[in-house]
Amino acid sequence: MTDTADTAPGTRGGFPQISPVENAPPELGRFAAAMRRLQDLTVSTNPDGSIWASAAQHVENACALLNGHQAPEHVTPAGRVLELPGLGHPLLPPWTLTESGPDGVTMQGHFTRSHVGGNNAVHGGMIPLFYDWLFGMVVSTAGIRPTRTAYLHVDYRKITPIDEPLIAKGRISDTDGRKVFISSTMTSADGSLLSEANGLMVRLLPHQP
Repeated sequence: MTDTADTAPGTRGGFPQISPVENAPPELGRFAAAMRRLQDLTVSTNPDGSIWASAAQHVENACALLNGHQAPEHVTPAGRVLELPGLGHPLLPPWTLTESGPDGVTMQGHFTRSHVGGNNAVHGGMIPLFYDWLFGMVVSTAGIRPTRTAYLHVDYRKITPIDEPLIAKGRISDTDGRKVFISSTMTSADGSLLSEANGLMVRLLPHQP
């Protein structure tokens, strides 16, 4: 008979035990920041073909340097460094965890040019990506792991600007067995509500990857 109890991490379908990394390479923050800057420049510049070719060569050289050093997701530091914007993951927006505890988390940061959907407003699809990350931080901080997102609903209240300081807060609003309901908001520096989201995270059973 299959044990369906929520037990030790090692029995949960091989789901790796992901935890914050300590003593991350100090150069990782610099590299992630450079990658974000590269993404911004890629969508905001119009050089001639020779400059594109030269830039591509530099990026390809960087790929060649890193190739061959792949490691499992619970070993690689990117995405697990709490002190770095975006946890040191270059595809996450440069937000930083500023408060965390069983009652919820607070994050501060901003969006940049590479996140624009049009007219200097953050792309509507980027907002759910951010909230999904925030939800994960909420359940992880509360010691509820591993989980998967069951649903995520976003209400857009105002245009979310780029290059302006923003604040996001998330908390567990209710629990029902393995179900963890989360509510969250994103506000501007003056307190204006930009968007709010609610969702359901489900704690995995031992056989669920």
